[in-house]
Amino acid sequence: MTDNLRHTGVGYARANQEVLPVTMPPFRIAFVAALAVTLFTFVPVAPAAPGGGGGGQKGSCVRKAPGIGVDNTWAWAAPGSWGLSGQQLRYSIDVLNNDVGCGSSSFTVSVTSPSGFLISVPMNSVTLQSSSLADLSAYVTSPPALADGDYPVTVMVQRAGESSPAAAYTSYYKLYASDATAPRLYLPNPWDGDTISGRSYNFTVSSADDHAVQKIDMYIDGSYTTTKLCDGISYECQLYYNRSLRGLLGPHTATFKSTDWMGNVGVLMVHFTAS
Repeated sequence: MTDNLRHTGVGYARANQEVLPVTMPPFRIAFVAALAVTLFTFVPVAPAAPGGGGGGQKGSCVRKAPGIGVDNTWAWAAPGSWGLSGQQLRYSIDVLNNDVGCGSSSFTVSVTSPSGFLISVPMNSVTLQSSSLADLSAYVTSPPALADGDYPVTVMVQRAGESSPAAAYTSYYKLYASDATAPRLYLPNPWDGDTISGRSYNFTVSSADDHAVQKIDMYIDGSYTTTKLCDGISYECQLYYNRSLRGLLGPHTATFKSTDWMGNVGVLMVHFTAS
């Protein structure tokens, strides 16, 4: 299924029909795999553990240590995000309740980083049902006049009522001060020379940089159409824009411009025909 394959912004599709889901962050892949094993593995009956929280359920209850991870990647499966001096970065945190057959439980999240970094965690606690996941956010700002390098951002989770963290995960604030390389753009939809049809069409493109993409702008026949502001969570930024094809019959040019945080601009032009 590689011929005539295009990116849709929510997956990959051929001829604007079937959609293949995009790849999840590596940590989420591991969680889904572990959850599948849990759901389809026989669990012997055991008495409910005391202090499980949130009203236990009848039947078996297996309480396990919670899990935690961070979705931020600066390259495939590489934890962390690029940031400039004084820039605030958002870290997307996954909290996992690995209990099986128990009621809900409450968990507390904490975040640490080297001295001088500012950390904000708007919501640091969450209540989860067994075998479920929640997304939390932490905002980390680097101090001025700090040397380039990789600075650890460690997130920890503990069950409410327990004194020590049950799990920890280390991501990174990758501080940099220079970048002379323009972002690259790829997997455009439509592709160059394509013919599109229908009432509307999903214009998409992906972009990545040797550091971080700030935004992607789209133009049709030189006229500004839309902008995607990149969140910096994933190393790859994707623009997705659904546009009506009314009044767009005939040949046209879509121009995608990707800009990184140092002002370098990458450009990709595709010529297409709307029928």
